[in-house]
Amino acid sequence: MANPFAVAILVGSLRKESLSRKLANALSEQAPEGLSCRIVEIGDLALYNEDLDGDAPPAEWNRFRADIRQADAVLFVTPEYNRSIPGCLKNAVDVGSRPPGKSVFSGVPSGVVSVTPYKLGAFGANHALRQTFAFLDMPVMQQPEAYIGGAGELFDDGGKLKSDETREFLAKFMAAFGNWVKTVRGSSGAQGFDAFLAQRETIAQAYSSGDAAPLDAIVTSQDPASFFSPRGDAVRGAAAVASSYREGAAMFEPPARSRLEIAQSRASGDLAFWSGFQFADVHMKGKKEATSMKLRITEVFRFEQGGWKLVHRHADMAGDQKQA
Repeated sequence: MANPFAVAILVGSLRKESLSRKLANALSEQAPEGLSCRIVEIGDLALYNEDLDGDAPPAEWNRFRADIRQADAVLFVTPEYNRSIPGCLKNAVDVGSRPPGKSVFSGVPSGVVSVTPYKLGAFGANHALRQTFAFLDMPVMQQPEAYIGGAGELFDDGGKLKSDETREFLAKFMAAFGNWVKTVRGSSGAQGFDAFLAQRETIAQAYSSGDAAPLDAIVTSQDPASFFSPRGDAVRGAAAVASSYREGAAMFEPPARSRLEIAQSRASGDLAFWSGFQFADVHMKGKKEATSMKLRITEVFRFEQGGWKLVHRHADMAGDQKQA
């Protein structure tokens, strides 16, 4: 698959020979083609202290938050400490969920695998972690559940699984998790963004004809948002940006032609962008002759409320053109 979903794996044990880390590696090896897994480290995260979370939070916090933002899903692999989750994993959850309103976990599909050398499968840790997901707004896969007991006997001296039966179980779990991520993300991820871009040209065509409704449907209602127009002015704030787009569309009337030339595009986690050119022949209200424009465009999107929403647009005139 050309554009697999990116899965961040958080391991709740910091020791070098951690059974949880060995299992995380095994899960990665059994992941289906549609998932790309990597362990995101949490051992360097300072204990969460709101006093540090100002204009310059610790670099490790910024790195961790960026890593999770770039992921399409999070898989937690944890041991059990005192019938609950380890402090390092709880701290990672706290760092990622703060500051208020800027949680990197919100809406991200998740899964839990608990690991122990004993018999109960770290049931307490598994469910203690699940309790946090309601507040974090993380949709968690309910079935199949994974409670890995007797983990000390599962690996050889090289850290590889001994049993085909265990490999088969982990493969089934990861296949189910892949389906869960696809179900929750829907049109998110790189695959979904490609499909979305195929519709973007139709939306631009409607706008150039004076119809702002299709664009209005994909404009974010949440801050931050910005628009740098071909006139050289800048508008900031979701409400002001949406209003500016509607006012701009009112300047046009049909007929119009618009074509997008996408030079590059990328989606990662809940953020995506494209850049290139827009070629348009438009009729301005009150003018008989059509105006031809070539615009350099960069647009940034955020996945929210079940779809890609436009959060930033920068457009300027390309070449020697008079501003409309």
